[in-house]
Formats: sequence, C-alpha cells, structure tokens
Amino acid sequence: MDIDIDDILAELDRDTTAVASSSGQHGFLDANSSMQHVTQTTAFDSSLPHANNLQKDYSPVTPEQDYLQLLKHWRNERCAPELLPLPKLLVSRMLKRIQDQMEHIENISMGFLEHEILEKDGEEAIGQNEYQNNALNNGKLPLLCMEAELERVKFVMRSYLRCRLNKIDKYSLYLRQLGDQGINLISLDELMSEQELKYHAKHSVILLKLLNNSILRHMPPELQAINDTEGSVSMIEEPNWKKFVFIYVNGPANVADDPQLQQSEDGKYYYNITIPEFDEIVELTTGSIYVMRYDIVKDLLRDGKVELI
Repeated sequence: MDIDIDDILAELDRDTTAVASSSGQHGFLDANSSMQHVTQTTAFDSSLPHANNLQKDYSPVTPEQDYLQLLKHWRNERCAPELLPLPKLLVSRMLKRIQDQMEHIENISMGFLEHEILEKDGEEAIGQNEYQNNALNNGKLPLLCMEAELERVKFVMRSYLRCRLNKIDKYSLYLRQLGDQGINLISLDELMSEQELKYHAKHSVILLKLLNNSILRHMPPELQAINDTEGSVSMIEEPNWKKFVFIYVNGPANVADDPQLQQSEDGKYYYNITIPEFDEIVELTTGSIYVMRYDIVKDLLRDGKVELI
C-alpha cells in the first residue's frame, strides 16, 4: 500500500479536537522574544503518569512539557516490542503547535512581521534604512534557530508515527485477532488513532487478499486458516514478550498517590515485582536503571511508573 507520512500528519492535524484555544500559540522552546505570546494549554492528557486517577485535576500544560512527553513516548515506542497506546491529546497538541510554528516562521521570512523587529528599540526616522538593514540581518539568526528547533520536533513526530506504522504492518494479524476476540486489556480504539485504524483495516484486507490469491486457495480447506495457533508454531506473529529492555523507574510526583509504592528502611521508595519462573520478588528503586523482561514490567510502563531507555 502506498502511504505517505505527510498524509497521516495532515489527517491528524485536520482532525485535531483538543488543542489550545488561542491561535497565537507558537513554538516549543522559544528562540526569539517575538515568541513571548506563547500561552499555556489547560487540558487533561491521558499520556501523563497516573492520568486515570487525575480526571478532575486539570493543570496547565506548557509546550516544553508536551515536547518532553513526546520524547518519552517516542523512546518507549521504539524500545517496546508491542504497539503502545497512542497519546491522542498530546499528538493533537503537538501537531497544532507544529502547524502554528510553520505559519509563524513563514510570516517572518516573508516580511509580514518586520514591524515587530523594527519597533523593538524605538529608533527614530534618522538613519532608518541602515537601521532596518541591521535589524533584519540580526533577526535572521533567531529565525534559523526556530527553523532548526522545528525540524527536530518534526523529526521526532515522524519517527514516532513511522515506528507505530511499522508495528501495525508487522503485527497486523495479531491486532486483527485482538479486535475480533476482544481479549486485549484496552480496545483498538484506545490503542490506535482513527487514521491508524483505517490504515490497519486496509492493510489487513490487502494482506489477506494476497495470501488467498497466491497460496491459500490452492491448499485443502482444512489448511486455509491463517489464525491457526494449535500447532508447534503459531501462524500469527506476536510481540516478543520475553525481550529484555532497559527501564528507568520514575516514581510518582506525590508518593501518597501510589499505593504500590513502598518505602525501605533507608528511606528509599521502590516497587515490588515478581518473576514467575523463579518465584522471586525484585525491588525496583525509584531513580534507578534496570534490565528486565518486558512482560514483567509492561504494566508499570503503561501506568507511567517506568520508562524505556
């Protein structure tokens, strides 16, 4: 299937429903004083740690916080063997900010905002031409910094979405089975965006049609099933749950909010996890790094108590 990542970004941008209400919101890490009109977004984001317990606690979300959250989800998605839930509100806000920043940079480069640069120092009309040239030349460096920062954010966003699309392609039959049987802890609607669901559905149809036309229709009816898991080798490729991953234990901002968090005799906080094969309990101290099997820590990862590195 021929699909362009720009089309996905455009579709997600058009379907944005939870973004900052102010159209003057620009930038991620301000590189110019003309960006001081950046406003804080007040929104609830399920991607933040312990978000399920904070439905009624709304707090301002700054562009810098959203960018750091995007980096965390990007690292988790690249290191996790399975497809992780998509933080829809976070992605929507970041796409909105990318679009606003692109428009702002375009306005500056086309000279629509020259008066903002020229009025900063309040120079008189005397020597105005020379002053204008110096002001515009001095304004190019912040513009280049803004463009470089924007390209970094766009790279992270594109890489994040490409990684998710790659997993959807790889585990297409597995995700289809989860949707049909409803055996997953979360629904596919929560796991993927509307555009990813459409892509997954179309990809599954094309894949099944290819398998049927090339192989399955030439085989006996009892061997035409593509979801046979009774043999020694499953026909459905699942994520490698036994994969070892590096984790960093975050811990909650307020230790009283997490009943699973325990305190040792020396005052350190930790989580207890159990390794079933050895019936062994391991203490994961907050602020520490460990190497663990993914199936043991995946619940902590979804709760935002650990992150992959």
